[in-house]
Amino acid sequence: MWLRGSDATVLARMNHDIETATAHLHSAGVDLLVYACTGGSMINGPGHDLALAARISEQAGGIPTITTTTAILAGLHRLGLERLVVLAPYQPDMTEILGAFLASPGFEVRHLAGRNHTSNREIGADRIEDIVAFAVENDRAEADGFFMSCTNWRAMAAAAKIEWLTGKPVVTANQATIWLAWQKLGLDATVPGYGRLLENCNPANSAHL
Repeated sequence: MWLRGSDATVLARMNHDIETATAHLHSAGVDLLVYACTGGSMINGPGHDLALAARISEQAGGIPTITTTTAILAGLHRLGLERLVVLAPYQPDMTEILGAFLASPGFEVRHLAGRNHTSNREIGADRIEDIVAFAVENDRAEADGFFMSCTNWRAMAAAAKIEWLTGKPVVTANQATIWLAWQKLGLDATVPGYGRLLENCNPANSAHL
């Protein structure tokens, strides 16, 4: 799906390509479809992720579908996180939308901060050591964990280091998406080095997800 920029307007434009992208993936006979964008699956507020997944699944003839936002919420609940530091590479408008979305299902956003990147290429070029430093400097004693947004941000590669430095679990967009996809597919995989969520995969517990 075509995307240029990182604000809410361009994310909404990206979703116009869903039917075409779904048709292409449907033709491959896959077992699961994954909509892998945080902002695009939550810009319309609570429940948008589920509506989007239903739209894609219907277009794909019933192939099960998940979104990154659905995976994030499931991952946060799996780790028992309630009071969050929420970090993103976004500009202020999308950062605020993200914070409001996470507050709506009952999470307490204790601190919210964005990197103010203006393009996808800038987001993707963020160095892992800078992402780690950004998380550490925005840690808050009253928070019990981190959520780090955006599938184009390399936060997953920084997660284990942040957990080690802060002693708190880190859920990232890509990490949660991979974890929930494995759960839905019943795959028994444990991958160290990318945060606690991927180190504790157990598809036997996936029935309620």
